[in-house]
Amino acid sequence: MNIQSQIRKLALKSSPAGRRKQKPHVLMVAAECREIATVGGMGDVVRELSKAVLYRGIRVSIALPYHGTVTNSAVSLGKFKVPFGNRSWVVEWFQCSLDGVMVYLLRKREFFSRRYKTVYIHSQQYPFEDDARRFAFFSSAVLAFIQQYAPLRSVTTLHCHDWHTGVLFTLLKYDPRYKKLAKRVCVLFTIHNLDYQGMRPFSSRIRRRWFSFSDWFPSLYTLLRTSGAILGLKNPYPPLRWFNPMRAAIQLADHVNTVSPTYAIELTQPDNPMLNFFGGRGLECDITRRKQQDQFHGILNGLDYTIHTPLTLVPAFDVTMPSWEKIRLQHKHALIQQLPCEIMTFQNAKRLPRWNVNQLATQLSDYDSEEWNARPLVVMVTRATDQKVKMLLEEWRGKPLVEHILQRNISLLILATGEREHALSNIVNFHQNGIFICAFERTLAQRIYAAGDLFLMPSDFEPCGISQLISMRYGCLPLVHGVGGLLDTVNHNKTGFIFTGKTRTQTLQSALKTLDAALYLFVHNGRQWRHMQRQAMRVRFDWTASVDRYLSLYFGAHS
Repeated sequence: MNIQSQIRKLALKSSPAGRRKQKPHVLMVAAECREIATVGGMGDVVRELSKAVLYRGIRVSIALPYHGTVTNSAVSLGKFKVPFGNRSWVVEWFQCSLDGVMVYLLRKREFFSRRYKTVYIHSQQYPFEDDARRFAFFSSAVLAFIQQYAPLRSVTTLHCHDWHTGVLFTLLKYDPRYKKLAKRVCVLFTIHNLDYQGMRPFSSRIRRRWFSFSDWFPSLYTLLRTSGAILGLKNPYPPLRWFNPMRAAIQLADHVNTVSPTYAIELTQPDNPMLNFFGGRGLECDITRRKQQDQFHGILNGLDYTIHTPLTLVPAFDVTMPSWEKIRLQHKHALIQQLPCEIMTFQNAKRLPRWNVNQLATQLSDYDSEEWNARPLVVMVTRATDQKVKMLLEEWRGKPLVEHILQRNISLLILATGEREHALSNIVNFHQNGIFICAFERTLAQRIYAAGDLFLMPSDFEPCGISQLISMRYGCLPLVHGVGGLLDTVNHNKTGFIFTGKTRTQTLQSALKTLDAALYLFVHNGRQWRHMQRQAMRVRFDWTASVDRYLSLYFGAHS
């Protein structure tokens, strides 16, 4: 059955709930969305997928927390009550629009403002102590909002993203207040990164406010415990038999998907610490069961090529232009020439930490733009987390991998922030051919994509990845670890370069060997290099096919 047939079937389907004349309405529920408040790739997916679904003629809305970092102007339109922690909270709701997609921002300052200045919080004492309760409150708020705000009573599909929405599935399944709602909506859960699961105790003797699930939902906790349902919501392995919102969502959703076919396969396999392989992170049995039920899917993320394009640069370039190579080279020379000024702008705006300012001052005192221009420019735009950069910091033959990379005849430019920023910067910024800027800014990131020769992406695991897709569009050939979505999107020696290894040592060795092969091609075979650039710039991973897959899940679960 094709997509339009499924949609018509849903619209015509009759039931006691009155679905005869009901038109499809998808509500995205997420922690972040680009142009509102975002940290990583999930925000891009929520933004772009909702736009693509709307383009198909399907009504789609987005529900987000009103973070203290919200950048988009929104209008306050009312208040509603939310049950949480044995009391009722008054939540204010705001509304704005993104390309015709209605966005609802739910604000309660105690949970998403005041002392919380970022989208996610690194709790000081206990992992996820802050974020787990904040997003548990948000999940409760979303369901209360649907029931109390008439225009959302038409929602037919809830599309929930990552562990932050795991409590929503638990409430929808087991809380009697949402029994009618649960019967009439299809619920889809998307795993963007299984590494984060948001676990907290079901109950605890520690006297600390909002410490555990039983503090958030006392009555529901009693119901789960007496019914035995609590067993399927626990982390499956000791020592922590805590509430696992990621597992709850995987167990309770109508369908589950992740964001690339290869990552979907990896999640059905157990972790292998000896090989540094990241698989199902303890949830592989649950995921395998859903796959056997034909309810787990790998759907590759798309990219909005109207936003990520070198045609918006000045001067613009594209593979269809006869002089695109020369224009692209101008961007490389301009960035390298203007890099000291760019760094000074960040410094004046106080967007760089003091330690990074001091390092960069030393670097720029000996900076030679002509030497930087003469070498291949290897770049990274990333988050400095273990997932993204741990491999660079691991030792091979007595030195971190990034030291070996810097010994090549290259210029290395990294734009990143994250928990590994100090460790990486302390190596890169003490080499004359390396610069690590501890910041993130989209305009500078775009200039780096347009200027780089090679885009380095040595992720230990990568659910999908967006950086390699962007880099290809700008003609910056990606050099990636052959895992997850990187393997699904980069074609070795055609649109980029892939390294792999059966052991960790072999992987590090393969990374350097592949880098050397790429550099040799860049220096000695410019014709082949430009051919690869053309192929990379032409390749498209748009949302067309992926939207078809999502629509089939939205409207197929209850058909």
